[in-house]
Amino acid sequence: MVLKTRRRRQPQPVVMEQFLTFLIRQEQFAVPMAQANRVIPLPPIYGDRSRRGVGLVNHGDREILVIEIGCCLFAEPLSAAETNKLKFLLILQPDLAGEWLGFPLVDPPIIERVPQDHIHPIPKNYLHWGNIHNVSSLMVSSTNDPNLPPIFIVDVPQVLASLKTL
Repeated sequence: MVLKTRRRRQPQPVVMEQFLTFLIRQEQFAVPMAQANRVIPLPPIYGDRSRRGVGLVNHGDREILVIEIGCCLFAEPLSAAETNKLKFLLILQPDLAGEWLGFPLVDPPIIERVPQDHIHPIPKNYLHWGNIHNVSSLMVSSTNDPNLPPIFIVDVPQVLASLKTL
């Protein structure tokens, strides 16, 4: 009698990605946690008299470039009422050699862990014709609930490049 051994398939570990998620104009967005430095109460923003959505804040011994991220994502500036609701500053350091960057937000961002296989590319036609700009991919929530809206991952280098057209 020959005994056959059965290999049990070991479940593959789920690779998780961490993001900071935030709401802008009723849409969910995220930046990779690795690019985040901190979240602080929004200090006064200087140097944006023409209301282009680009200014500076002083934080400690640094001057931080502040970009009104909603303007870059939706290609239209915030209204005065929306601007008055901004309370927090998400400070990013997109790369170790680069300068720091800040996004003013209404609410503090939330840390979210998402399985890597739930991150999918956005259809190219949407990137070209859609209403949201400067995003890199589409992230579906980890709860597998099809009724939840997508979370768009912000492409921070693309946001910086888009400043030339503001």
